Amino acid sequence: MLSELRKDILEDLKTTMVKPAEPTAIPFTPGQTSDFDVMEHYKGVLIKDLRQGNRQDYGWVWDGREDNDKNEFSEGLFVEAKIEGFQETIGALSAGSAIPEIWARDVFRCCPYPASAFWEAPYIKWHDDIKGKPGDTVHVITVGKAVCGTAGCAEPASTASTIGATAITLEEYQCSLYVCRDDLEDMVEDTITEINNSLASCLDECIDNAFIANLRGIGSTLDKGTAYITPAFIAETIGSVRNGTCEPVVVIMHPVVEARLMQNAQFVNASTYGDRSVITGGHILVYLGLDFVVVPKGSLVQNAPGTYHTLFLSRHAVHAAKKRDPTIETQYLVQTQRKYIYASVRFGKSGVCEDGIWWLLSGA
Repeated sequence: MLSELRKDILEDLKTTMVKPAEPTAIPFTPGQTSDFDVMEHYKGVLIKDLRQGNRQDYGWVWDGREDNDKNEFSEGLFVEAKIEGFQETIGALSAGSAIPEIWARDVFRCCPYPASAFWEAPYIKWHDDIKGKPGDTVHVITVGKAVCGTAGCAEPASTASTIGATAITLEEYQCSLYVCRDDLEDMVEDTITEINNSLASCLDECIDNAFIANLRGIGSTLDKGTAYITPAFIAETIGSVRNGTCEPVVVIMHPVVEARLMQNAQFVNASTYGDRSVITGGHILVYLGLDFVVVPKGSLVQNAPGTYHTLFLSRHAVHAAKKRDPTIETQYLVQTQRKYIYASVRFGKSGVCEDGIWWLLSGA
């Protein structure tokens, strides 16, 4: 019984199995002398062999266009055979090789540093006396205030005028990067442009750090400890600056302090203090006739946890001198196969009128 069953199964398998394709020999015609002739004959015979009987066992069939009589290439194409067993001839691994990746032409630089709060600002007195000349120090002459007195018919009491000088010493600040030569040859063109812009932003940050570090310890401080900053604190500081006969024109603050103010309805509604300026946010706010410049500088953070310094300046209370404007230079070194990009600036700064420099210490 089992032997009969095996015979029946064997016969069924013989009738259902597909006979494997027999290899087809590619004949070589005597008289062919050049390799080109052999290859052309080879390609023609191969295509004819593939076309005959729609060789679906190869996974491809001819698209049906007529070929010429010389077994040469025609405009016909082989297309994927749509028969069972060949629908997934491209698997998951090979498909990835056929899908190209595209690089965007534009180079993106995320969240650049805002413009410097001090460089060529109108409330800073900039001196160009030393630009292009010998020397590394600029001396600014200052004249003190006269003292009021009474005289009548008597000789008036007088004092010697207070004349001083503040020295501005020049310093150089630089930001630099390098790019390897092989990377430079392969990278997208605009990458170098954005590298230059990145270095320029770095200089802006260096300049702001230098000014704030130089002014720390100069002027007076209104200390509110860890109490949150309020419009009342700002008004009190403005009054303190005016008490020294200086008129504040700008307030430089940390973004955390700004965020606290923007949650204060009295600050947002500027008309509360009689000023109809509109608070719009951004690098510069206008409030009570003062410009509020927001810079993300860690140097405005005080040592005590959660406290920040906000800087109030009167016009030309701070002086600065340029020796060289910001420049970007490049240099290629054969020894290292690197292209170096340098951004540098040389200037000096100093507080000249201490009565016009005030710090407000508060929490945020």
